[in-house]
Amino acid sequence: MRSECARDAGMASRLRGFGRNEDGSLIIFSLIMFIMMLVFAGMAIDIMRFETQRTTLQNTVDRAVLAAADLDNSADATEVVLDYFDKAGLGEYLDADDVTVLNSVAAGSLSYRRVSALARANVDTMFLNMTGIDSIEAAAFGAAEEGITNLEVSLILDVSGSMGNSSSTGRSKIYELREAAKDFVYFIQCHPDRSRGTYDASSGEEECSVDPGKVSVSLIPYSEQVVGSERLLDALNVSTEHNYSHCLIFRGDDFTELAMSDITPLDRAGHFDRYSSNRSRVQDNDPDLICQTDDDWRTVRPFVEDHEEAIGYIDQLSAGGWTSIDLAAKWGTLLLDPSVQSAVDELTASIDDEGSPVTPLIDPAFRGRPYDYGTENGMKVLVLMTDGQNTKLHLLKDAYRDGPSGVYENTSTDEIYSVYHPGRDADGDPAYVYVDDDGDNINYNGSTWHETPFGDGTDITETRVCVRWYNPWWSWRRYCSEYETTVETVEQPGDARELSFPELFARFPTEWYDRYSWHDTPWTVDQYETKDAQLRNICDEAKDEDVVIYSIGFETDGIDAAEAVLSYCATTPNHFFSADGTNLAEVFGTIATSINQLRLTQ
Repeated sequence: MRSECARDAGMASRLRGFGRNEDGSLIIFSLIMFIMMLVFAGMAIDIMRFETQRTTLQNTVDRAVLAAADLDNSADATEVVLDYFDKAGLGEYLDADDVTVLNSVAAGSLSYRRVSALARANVDTMFLNMTGIDSIEAAAFGAAEEGITNLEVSLILDVSGSMGNSSSTGRSKIYELREAAKDFVYFIQCHPDRSRGTYDASSGEEECSVDPGKVSVSLIPYSEQVVGSERLLDALNVSTEHNYSHCLIFRGDDFTELAMSDITPLDRAGHFDRYSSNRSRVQDNDPDLICQTDDDWRTVRPFVEDHEEAIGYIDQLSAGGWTSIDLAAKWGTLLLDPSVQSAVDELTASIDDEGSPVTPLIDPAFRGRPYDYGTENGMKVLVLMTDGQNTKLHLLKDAYRDGPSGVYENTSTDEIYSVYHPGRDADGDPAYVYVDDDGDNINYNGSTWHETPFGDGTDITETRVCVRWYNPWWSWRRYCSEYETTVETVEQPGDARELSFPELFARFPTEWYDRYSWHDTPWTVDQYETKDAQLRNICDEAKDEDVVIYSIGFETDGIDAAEAVLSYCATTPNHFFSADGTNLAEVFGTIATSINQLRLTQ
């Protein structure tokens, strides 16, 4: 019994000793730490494998969506993305359902594309499975989009005489055009989703959502001619035979190319009054001048930056004259062509060539425009509006645009002009007829024809003086019985100066010159057949450079020639619109919406 108790006591003592003994405890801790280190190292390896797979997926997604979003890529965007993954050996990680493609089409043209893709791969774990994680999903998402950001618009507006007629609303066509065009510039230069005049300043929002300096609008009013400004023509490479007015003429070959030559100047149009038949002098505000000088509302406004400024110009538009759609389209394409970049840069300057301060004609934000054709995220648009067909354009013949006219003024009086007749001169006859302001012949010193122009000749004056008198008895008066005649030669007053043709036609209508039978008619005329062909040519050239052309026939129903050429010029049939007074604003709004879809910001 005692021995059993002793054994029990000994066992208890040994157990208490074992509990107090710390030998070997570090080995156990070390084993635990080692296992934890293996787990963390395994986690790092698994994470590295995951990250490698995710990076591979992400790089492939990025390359694939960038290629698929390219607007120049005609292949199906989803197929492009899937093909990238297949060729990378990752096709199992992406299905067609994982690719999203958003396209925007405006007037039949692809304008915007956004492609996104989400790829997923399950990476099996080698060590994390000890913690219950058998796999990790590696996901990669990518999106790319391409659209138009920088926009250049030539807005070509018909201001011919018929635009003063009533439209289907009872108001004038020019009134309806002004309202519609103002809406248009507001939509594309300020806010595409808000109607003009509805902005509420108390809302705290900015009125305009379109970024400044992104959208330029060149306003081109036209009738028989297109009127530039003196500063604009000075900046362009234009001939300098006169500076009375500021229009250009374009001939057949000019409509088969867009660029302005660096070497050959553009031809300045003749300054002349074709229509006056009363032979009176040309006045500064002569409404019959082919190239107008006093109607500021007719002036081309290049690269307008601010919609309020554009609206102010549009508000001034009126109506008068024939119709030259081809000439206006040529102006419109010229102001979209990169060949005028140096002229635009000059007109953005605030210092002139002599170092004096000037107000820039074009906002400096547009320095460097027009962009080169094909510039990434750039777009060029021509909006061509008319209410009828091409009619006619009067032009001075080349022989009468410059050079001596054969008409002489006198430096001391503007009452006598001399007109030269080369045929009489060839026959040895006096070849100068003296005429007045009205072109009527003057019988000067008993003769109509003279050897020299008035001012270069001499006048012979005969003076008869009485040298003997007598007084007969039957008369209370005395009479001269003998005379002595004195002959005196006197130089004609002033000097004769030959006028150039520009000087002559700035002073007199062409009818004044044309009334002399030995003169040829100094002007010619382009008729609608020629003008329609030229319009088609310039539209072809513009479309070849991917200029988007919208055309509007304003109440042209029944004018087959007008609708045919407008439809031809439009980029596609969907780009041609027929409008009347009731929906002209809606048509301009539709075009603005189409353009804004085309230029969605990337």
